[in-house]
Amino acid sequence: MPLRKSKATKAKVAVTDQVSDRTDDLVAALDAAKEALARASAAASRKGAELGKEATRAADKAADKLMPERARQRRREAARRRNRRLLAGAAGLGGLLLVLSRLGGGKGDELRQDMARQAGTPDDAPRWDRPAEPGPGASAEVTQLHGNGAGGDPARTPPS
Repeated sequence: MPLRKSKATKAKVAVTDQVSDRTDDLVAALDAAKEALARASAAASRKGAELGKEATRAADKAADKLMPERARQRRREAARRRNRRLLAGAAGLGGLLLVLSRLGGGKGDELRQDMARQAGTPDDAPRWDRPAEPGPGASAEVTQLHGNGAGGDPARTPPS
């Protein structure tokens, strides 16, 4: 004979199944509500931040109209801060370039020493003791291009 369940046991199982189904539905609804609250909270905080910025701008404009000297002072301070940042950046960049140029070595010194060797002067001789080096294309000859500087124009001829 097969095992029989009583009506009370069957009813108990049916109620337990219904309760677990309802509990699962409630948990799902609770999770959905939590997600919706999180999204709404994030949206409200963004909107609140935007409204706060707008309110701050409006208050600053009103204060600027009431106190123009304060507004000028605030603008000057902002310009000073901006200039300080630019100056600090330029100084940092200049220092970096100086360090890099020192680390890169003096190619000019090597060139100067090579030229001094070719000219026959010692490397450590001061520049004023070294003979003058003629530049490229330098010549001792001077060619006069014009007679009196006026050419053939009598109006440009200097008085004598």
